[in-house]
This record gives sequence, structure tokens and C-alpha cells, in this order.
Amino acid sequence: MLRAYGILLAAGYSSRMGRCKPTLHLGDKTTLQTLADAFIQAGVTPIVVTGYASEKIEQECKRLNLQAVYNANFDDGMFSSVQTGCNALPDDADIFFITPVDIPLIRSSTITALLNHAAKTKANVIHPILDDSLLTPLPEFLHKTEGKRGHPPCLRASLKCEILKYNGDGGLAKLLDQYTDTTHYLPVLDSGMLLDMDTPEDYEKLCRIQTLRSVPSVQECYAIWNAVALPTHIRNHSLAVTEVAHRILEKIPDNTPLFKQTVISGTLLHDIAKGVPQHANAGARMITELGFPAVAPCIATHSKLSATEGAVTEAELVFLADKFIDGTSRCTLERRYEEKMACYAASPEVVKAIQQKLLQAQAILHKAELATGTDLTALLTKEKRS
Repeated sequence: MLRAYGILLAAGYSSRMGRCKPTLHLGDKTTLQTLADAFIQAGVTPIVVTGYASEKIEQECKRLNLQAVYNANFDDGMFSSVQTGCNALPDDADIFFITPVDIPLIRSSTITALLNHAAKTKANVIHPILDDSLLTPLPEFLHKTEGKRGHPPCLRASLKCEILKYNGDGGLAKLLDQYTDTTHYLPVLDSGMLLDMDTPEDYEKLCRIQTLRSVPSVQECYAIWNAVALPTHIRNHSLAVTEVAHRILEKIPDNTPLFKQTVISGTLLHDIAKGVPQHANAGARMITELGFPAVAPCIATHSKLSATEGAVTEAELVFLADKFIDGTSRCTLERRYEEKMACYAASPEVVKAIQQKLLQAQAILHKAELATGTDLTALLTKEKRS
């Protein structure tokens, strides 16, 4: 097992934010705590570099039982903090990460993926990237130029001496450019690693996103498509289903951002295991293994579901939106199921089972129409004609 450390840079002035960024709260945790926990959960020991506002940040480190090191030269810029962090690395380090504290929504799974890749390769530098290309996965040779590079870079401990000797010209990025031959780019399912927090507006945005982390963002859904090599026709079907879900969501008053994102991610991902026996359950297992169990119920029930009592659920909307789409075209529930019954006309038992599914779908449609106060079939049929 690699001995790994994470250098968290928290020495800056936070001048554009106007407040001390490491101690701002994201939900019930501070920014520093949110980031440090991601490293700790991956088995990585954080080392926090302080400078400006050191007393306040070191108090927070003490509360969190984190090692803090002070950069007396913090006014010289970020690279001086990188060097301070490297100086604090223990001699037993195999691997280390470097990231500013104002990129706090890095997923723990990203750090774990980088560690696992480092253990299997001899790469000196590993950059996480987000491959969220919409229609096809990026070929590996384009990862460097077309993938969205995020934080944190994962560095072999042998680079510590090179960093300490470097004059800082162009910062860490320019130094690492000297190691392109031994640099890898690893696709991960993490849009949070791209988000920094420099201004109050950035902070408000991250506060909103932080509440939605249990389900994948749209960018992460596209990255999942690429990770599982989802065929193009399934992607196009999923986009059509998502468009229907979006129109239904617009008609539901007071749906929460998490409710909306769960439905959207559910429609984008409902067929990720299409082609596999019992693909709904297989897709639910797949998304759970990828780290997003909250959306699994929507995927597991998108083929077969009965209406429940109470408010309309995310799973019911994913199920319903899927039934309004045949391939990439909109259709009524009746047409969708009648065509199936025609195909199995010689098998009365199968026809009976399909009729039962139509009744279940109509019950969910009725429930959604009560929630929206809208004739959804008429709405979607009208849009189809237009």
C-alpha cells in the first residue's frame, strides 16, 4: 500500500472572496474540512500549508486534528507554499497530491482512483480528467488535450527534490511540463474537481452544488456514458427521455434542486446497462459500484413500476418519461404498449401482462397529471407536432 500525503494550500489572501476561504462553511463542514475529509477517506494524510490568516486556519486545523505548516514566504506566491508543503513531507512518502483549498468538492473516489493508478504504473505525474464528451468517449491520445484537467495532480515522491530546487518560474504547472513522457491522464467521474471558489458568487454556487453531491451532475452522467462505452443510439434515446422529464419537471411546482437532479440523472443513466440481461437491475448495481447509489432506485424501476400513494417520486417520473419515448421519438403510452401487444398477439398471456403494464403506466401518468395540473399527453403530443 502506498504511503500518500495531500498538500492542501491555504496560505493565500482570499482577497477576491473578502473572507477567509478555508473556514467558510459548505453545509455543516468548513471548506478545509470538506477537502481534508476527501483525502482522509481515501487513506491519504493531509498537510495544510498556512500563511495569511495563519492563526485562524491553524485553529481550524487543531480542531480537525490536521497537521499545519506555516509558509513565512506566502507573499511570494503559491509556489512558495508548494515548496513549504514538500518540505513537510515525511521521508516515508511514496506519493503526494497538491491542491488549493479553494477547490473543495473533489470526490474521495477521485483520489482513490489516482492512488490505484499510481500503484499499477510508474507514472511520475497523474492528472485526473473529466471526459464529458457528449456522443463518444475520447480516445486515450486526446486525454491530454481534450479532457478537462482537474485537481489534484498525483506526484511520485521522487519529484519532491525537483520541486524544492525549482526557481518557481511558471509555477508547478511549468515544472511538471518537463515530465510529459511519464505523465498519465486518468478519466474520473468528478465534475467537482473542476470547480474553484474565488468570489462570493463562486461560493454561493458551490454551496448549491454541495447539496447535490449524492447524485451525478450532468457532466458526470456524460462521463459515466463514456466510462461504460454506452452506444450512441442509447445516448440519443436517453437524451430524448431526459427532454420529456425536463418538460414534466417544469410543470411541478416547488420541486427541489435535488429532486430535479435525481430525475435528470436517472433519465440520462436509466439504460447504462442496456443489452445486459435484466438491464434495469444490472444498471442499478453498476451505478452503485460507480459511487452513486442514490440514483440506483430510479434505474432499477424504470422498466416496471407501480404507482405509490403520496407525492410523485423521482423514480415515477423517470419511468413515465421513458414510456413517452420510442427510440428517440415521442409517443403516447397507448401506442407504446399497443404496438407491443400487436407483436405478441399470438400469446394471450404475454398480451395480458403487457395490458397490466399499460394500466400501471396510466396510473403513474394520472398521478403525475394531478401533481402538475397538466394534461401531459396533450402537452407532449403538441410539442411533437410542433
